[in-house]
Amino acid sequence: MYFSKLPLEILDTILSDLDEYADLIAFALAAKGLYRIVVPRHSEYRVLRIRHRFPGLWAHLARRADLSRNLREIYISQKNDQATLERHPTTLVSSYLPDGMTDPWKEEEGRVQNFLVVLGYMERLKTFQWDFRHDVGSLYMTAEQELQLFGTLSKISLIETLVLAGELRCLALAKFHQFQLAWDMPKLLDLTLMGSVWTSPAASLSLKHVLKQCVRLKRLQIPIEAIGICDIAIPTLRQLSLFLQSGTTSASIKQWNVFLENHPLLEDFWCNPSSTLVLPRNGLTKLKRLSIERNFLDSFRNAERVPEALECLQYTSFRFDTGLLPPSRCNLGNLKKLYLLTVKAEEELHAIAASCPALTWLHINGGVKFGLDVWLDFLSSLPDLEIFRGSAIWKSVNDDNERMHMAIMKLVQRCPNLRELDHRSVHGKLGRNRNIVIIKEQMANGLHVRYEVRRPRFR
Repeated sequence: MYFSKLPLEILDTILSDLDEYADLIAFALAAKGLYRIVVPRHSEYRVLRIRHRFPGLWAHLARRADLSRNLREIYISQKNDQATLERHPTTLVSSYLPDGMTDPWKEEEGRVQNFLVVLGYMERLKTFQWDFRHDVGSLYMTAEQELQLFGTLSKISLIETLVLAGELRCLALAKFHQFQLAWDMPKLLDLTLMGSVWTSPAASLSLKHVLKQCVRLKRLQIPIEAIGICDIAIPTLRQLSLFLQSGTTSASIKQWNVFLENHPLLEDFWCNPSSTLVLPRNGLTKLKRLSIERNFLDSFRNAERVPEALECLQYTSFRFDTGLLPPSRCNLGNLKKLYLLTVKAEEELHAIAASCPALTWLHINGGVKFGLDVWLDFLSSLPDLEIFRGSAIWKSVNDDNERMHMAIMKLVQRCPNLRELDHRSVHGKLGRNRNIVIIKEQMANGLHVRYEVRRPRFR
C-alpha cells in the first residue's frame, strides 16, 4: 500500500514525528500526493525565527493548534539583530494584521496572549530563545505572564535548549516562591542566561534554584558577575562560557575558581575577562577548547595537573616567542584551531609552527605587515592547514586583486590542504568578510584548481 493512500490523519501523525526539514522534503519528493501534504503544512512549521512583531502571525498560530503543535524551535530576537535570518510560515497565514487592532498597546497585549496560547500547543518544542534586552520588537510581558511562560515551558517534556536574554520582572525577591513553583525544567541540556537581573543579589536564590535543577545540563552560558554559585555542582556540565556585562571585581571573579574546582570534566571553557582565574587543582585534564587571557595559561606553570590534549585555543594576549610554556606544562601538539589577536614578529610565526604543527584552522586578526614570502613559508610549514582567517595575505600584497590572485595560486601549490581564506570585502550589515573558497576538481587531463568568492556562512 502506498503512503499517499493512507488516511490523512495517519499521514499527518507520521509526518509530525519528523524533526528535520531535509527529511520532510525527501518525503515530499516521493510523490505528488505526499508533497501536497508536507508543503507547507509541515515544511513551514518546524522552525520559527523572527525579529519583527508579526501580531497577525501569532494570531494565526493561536487559531491553528494543528499547525503550531509541530514547531520544534522558536527564536525571538531583537528587531536590530541583523544576524537573524527570519524564517516563519507565510502560505497558510490568513492575515498579518488582526482586525480591529489600531491601539498599539492593545495590539501588544493581544500578541502576548496569543503567544502564550501558542506555546501551550507546542508539545514537541525543543529549543526556545527569547531576546528582550531592549524590548525592541520582542514580547513585553508582566511578571505574572513571565511566570506563566516558565510554567508552560516546564510542562514541555522535550525542551532541551533555553536562551533568556533580558531583564525578567518575575525575579524579584518577593516573587521567589512563585518562581520556584513555576520553573521546573530538569531536562535542560543547554542554558544561556543574559541580563543584569541575573547578577543582582535579589535574584541569587532564583539562579541557584535554576542551576540546582539542571542535573543533565551540558552547556552553560552566564554572566561572570553572577553571584552565589560557589556551591553549585553539575556533574554533566561540559561547556562553560562566562562573559562580562557591565563590570565586576576580582573577588567576584574568584568565586568561579571554586566553580571550576567543582567541575573537573569540563571540555570547553570560554571566559573574558579571566584576570584572576587560575587553573584549579583538578587540572581540568579533559579540557579541549579554551578561550582565556594570559594569566590563566601562566597558572599552568605551578599546577600539579594540566589539560592533556587541547584542540582549540583562543588567546588574545599571548606571544608565542616569549611566553610559551614548556610542553610538559602545556602540550599544544594536538591543537587544531588557534585564534590570535596579533602577531608582532617573524619569530612568533616560527614559534607557532614549532609548537602547533597539527593546526587545521588559524586566525590572526592583525599585526605587523610581513612580505608575502614570509607568509608562504609560514603557512606551508603547517601541513594540515585548511582554513586561514585574517587580512595578513591581503596586507602583504597591498590589497591588490591581481597580486592576490597570484598569491592564492602560490598558496595552493605550497599548502595542498588549504581550502579557504578571507576576502577583503565584507558582506551585509554585520561587516563579516566574504570567503575565498578553493575548489579542486579531478578531470581527465589532470587536477584543475579554481576559487570562488562566497558570502560568509551564517547560523
